[in-house]
Amino acid sequence: MSKDRLFHKKMKPSSFSFNQEVAEVFPDMLERSIPGYRTTINSIRFLASKYSKKGTNCYDLGCSLGASSIALGEGAAHNDCSIMAVDKSSSMTKKFSEIIKQEKLDLNIQIFNEDILDTKITNASIVIMNFTLQFIRKKDRQLVLDKIYNGLNDGGLLILSEKITQGDKKINNLLIDLHENFKLENLYTREEIENKKESIKNVLVEDDIETHQSRLSKSGFTKFGIWLQHFNFASFVAIK
Repeated sequence: MSKDRLFHKKMKPSSFSFNQEVAEVFPDMLERSIPGYRTTINSIRFLASKYSKKGTNCYDLGCSLGASSIALGEGAAHNDCSIMAVDKSSSMTKKFSEIIKQEKLDLNIQIFNEDILDTKITNASIVIMNFTLQFIRKKDRQLVLDKIYNGLNDGGLLILSEKITQGDKKINNLLIDLHENFKLENLYTREEIENKKESIKNVLVEDDIETHQSRLSKSGFTKFGIWLQHFNFASFVAIK
């Protein structure tokens, strides 16, 4: 796994993209930047074993290099589900295809290089959006959740993981401090942290918990809640 050293140099504001450079170091970036990431992936495997249904589709929207897709495939293997892995970054989908070949993964994963806004969701028992909605324009986020709700079968599961904000400024700053300390403990320098923060400004736009809950409710979900939160990262589950 290549080490993430992309942000040792100053970056242009809002210049972050999921390009080939990022794809090469993405697993390391995720592990060192997102507290609770490994727990999220391991739990997806377990939840897939419980909620996947025979003959249905399981979607990973914003699949990047496929950690969630692989966990889905492993957890749902006994149900012969089709895993639909979607990402609009060609660098990510190309690299994910290479990983499947290199690791000789015998999983029913289909990879689609397309915008999630164009993805048709049908006959779904599980839909995953891991740290993806935050990169979609705010005006389109409700549309995405509506489409997910409509494409899920009754009893289907949505897993939605996001970086979040808090309404109270002092609490929000406390969580930011904890997250930055987490990255320092994972051997990012303060310079790298600041450079990435500048690069990702207005590219990653967070919502607060209440906004996420409101969207889920507007989509039609009545059963939803937070199953995991670590600092300013939270994962929601919603059942149709």
